Amino acid sequence: MRNSEAVRTIAASILGLAAIVAGAQANAQSQPAPANFRTFVPASVSPQARAILEKYAPVAAQAMAHFPPLKTPADFDALYAQTLAPAVAQSAAVVKALDVTSIDSKLGGVGVVNTKPLGYVDDGTVLVRVHGGGWILGSARSSAGSDATMSIVTGRRIVSVDYTVAPRGNWHLITDQVIAVYKAVLAEGYKPASIGIYGDSAGANIVAGSVLKLRDQGIPMPGAMLLMSPCVDLHLNGDTETTLRNADPVLDIDPVLPGLNAYAGPADWNNPYVSPVYGDFTKGSPPVLIQAGTKEMLLSDSIRLYQAIKVAGGEAELDVYEGMPHVFQGYMQGTPEQKEAFAEIQRFWRSHLVATRH
Repeated sequence: MRNSEAVRTIAASILGLAAIVAGAQANAQSQPAPANFRTFVPASVSPQARAILEKYAPVAAQAMAHFPPLKTPADFDALYAQTLAPAVAQSAAVVKALDVTSIDSKLGGVGVVNTKPLGYVDDGTVLVRVHGGGWILGSARSSAGSDATMSIVTGRRIVSVDYTVAPRGNWHLITDQVIAVYKAVLAEGYKPASIGIYGDSAGANIVAGSVLKLRDQGIPMPGAMLLMSPCVDLHLNGDTETTLRNADPVLDIDPVLPGLNAYAGPADWNNPYVSPVYGDFTKGSPPVLIQAGTKEMLLSDSIRLYQAIKVAGGEAELDVYEGMPHVFQGYMQGTPEQKEAFAEIQRFWRSHLVATRH
């Protein structure tokens, strides 16, 4: 009897909600659903963001729709070569415009790019960066423009890791390279609490996995971690990998899979160094700021990692931006959304990184 009453109560609630929705729809102006959710730009974003997205989203969606098949090492190499030179040229223009110093060197036997803003004052803090690119594209030099922006915003030195992209490198090698650079930064005299580490997209995946790995090796963890639009579960089985898959102008599952598999085979997808959401965060984690947008299919990954860290008693912040696509911080130039995101990033670094020089 109690079950019957509960069913009737739930049914009445659903019917009541349906009546409210129907009434609201009848009174609202009719707005047909967009024909293409990938290129749809919501009215809720800023005018500045709308202007960029209306130009950018169709181009990005078209590029993703015509992503070349990647089956052999030669296929990967060809795509890498095709995309690298334009990205390097674009980053060089940003570095020049922002008037930062950007120098190639090596740390821990791994190539890095060191970026410092004009008038740099060393306060004893430093940021280690791992670039994105679906595990298979880009380099520290091709992402130097993003490093320059972060350097200007924060006033800090950026050490960008030039890791060996897949398939030439896999998760074993790449996480080891990140850890080698981190240990070399420690050897320079920086305190763990004074080091921030960050990455975007696949780079955020590598950062989170590398931090878990160095923690388990007994290496002191960095003082703070920033993850922008991270992929933290290579199974790609979160809610939004389905519900937002056709709304994301930048990513889709099929083009992502070849790089994902080149980085780590399915047998390793439950390994926390590969899929950090499966990490044991009760053993410790740096404070983390996770940023994402509501227009990206990886949104669930950000939410799941945030929840995993919080449930384990760790310190985590989830910062989600209305109508923003994957890693929007890098290309939504001059928009309120980008400015707010960078303001949060600067606040986060200031709150957690310990300055040792004044």
